[in-house]
Amino acid sequence: MPQAKPIKFFAFALFVGLFLLTRLPYLAFDEINPDGVNWHFRSEQFIVGLKTHDWAKTYQHYHPGITLMWIMGVPIELVKHLSPTYAVYNQYTFETFNYVAKFALVFVQLILSFIMLHLLSRVLGLRKAYFATLLFTFEPFFVGNSRLLHMDVLLTQFLFIGLILAYLQLEKFNVVQGMFAGFFLALAFLTKSIGILGLLFALGVGGVVVFTKYKWKKTAIYIVSIAVSFILTIFIVFPAMWVKPVWVINEIFSEGERIGIRNGHGQVILGEYTRNAGPAFYPLVLAMKASPLLLLGLGLFVLTLKNNSHKRFILFLTLFYVGYLVLMSYPSKKIDRYMIPMYPFLAVLSVLGYFKIYDRLANIKQKTFFVSSKVVLVSAFIIYPLLKFYPYYFLYTSSVFGSSSEANKILAQKPFGIGIHDLKQLIFTKYGAYPRVGFIDTKPMRTIYMNSRIFDIRVNGTSDYDLLVLGVNEDFPEKVDADKFTKDTSMYINGLEYWRIYVKKVD
Repeated sequence: MPQAKPIKFFAFALFVGLFLLTRLPYLAFDEINPDGVNWHFRSEQFIVGLKTHDWAKTYQHYHPGITLMWIMGVPIELVKHLSPTYAVYNQYTFETFNYVAKFALVFVQLILSFIMLHLLSRVLGLRKAYFATLLFTFEPFFVGNSRLLHMDVLLTQFLFIGLILAYLQLEKFNVVQGMFAGFFLALAFLTKSIGILGLLFALGVGGVVVFTKYKWKKTAIYIVSIAVSFILTIFIVFPAMWVKPVWVINEIFSEGERIGIRNGHGQVILGEYTRNAGPAFYPLVLAMKASPLLLLGLGLFVLTLKNNSHKRFILFLTLFYVGYLVLMSYPSKKIDRYMIPMYPFLAVLSVLGYFKIYDRLANIKQKTFFVSSKVVLVSAFIIYPLLKFYPYYFLYTSSVFGSSSEANKILAQKPFGIGIHDLKQLIFTKYGAYPRVGFIDTKPMRTIYMNSRIFDIRVNGTSDYDLLVLGVNEDFPEKVDADKFTKDTSMYINGLEYWRIYVKKVD
């Protein structure tokens, strides 16, 4: 037993070291996604609302992104007070603000990872919980989303923590535990409105389970403890609820229904453009974006399910996450990162599969061979991709689908501001400082470029710019006469021709 503490310390130190090693290097320069640009503006307005007591101003978007705005808005506001240089957003200060925001987000994710690990260990034991947390945390596509200034990883963590607490409440009734479940489920909802599914599931399915075990009195206590904590958290963390609660809630869900369900989102699958990718989209995403290591473990889990000792916990999670997958397949708007919340669940099943096979092995030679094989798999499907795709993990696709260019023919990548700093440097190196440049999506480059030299090629005529830049899978818009430009150079990322630079022909 005396050796246990050093081993635990080493394991946790290794986790922290690997977490920071895969998140912090080049964090300021790997991407500026257009949604992140929007959240910079929204968080600034959020802080303005707090400072001026204009509480309604803290509602900025239907997602609603409240947790993200707190996480990035507060440290950015502190930076603004450190020096007059950082008083406002401009092309010179944005990089600093963006790094501060992303660093703060990574730090919060690290804290939440340890909370997840602790709670998961109460269900599965420390070893299984550690390896499950390790697996999904370092899945390359999960790492890529963790480095984005976005909400999907935050939603994933808050939601999973809330669900584990709700399950623990079913196993061992505790009012404080139920209140913490409501707290984290509220944070999930305040991150993205789809997080409301966690509350509905915890109250609905959890309520039925509690009723079958304890009848009415404890069922009422269970529901009230989670629901009251959920409501209190929303009102404390989200000041717009103090002045317009009905309007805000109605706006969140009505806008979510309009944009998320009816409007759709453009995708290119097998070379065909669509605004509703259909029910097969998310299974395809999971096949392409989850590592073969995770998927192999899922296969082993299915083979050993009959003898698994965590059936109640598995059933609880399965009911939620299968429901999540089905519900997310219904809206016309489909985006690959919407599957990020599935990763902790899939990792738990995968690790249980690996552990069950290991426990079934008869002797030390078989166990040693199994562990050695797993080390090879981890090296091939986790470590190697993390090295190969650095720092653009958001572009990860499973090696099962071949090269990045081959995978792109199946499910097309989107530019999403990936490598925008390197693109700016390429333009400066080849064409001089601040040539007039046209883009389809101008948001990412506008943050770090002279705005008067950036143009939207869907709006501006070709006489306004000298260079035209198209991202991966982007075509010339109808407004632009492609014959007036010639391709001069390209910037490749992970084998993909990610940015193409066209120069206007001389008349």
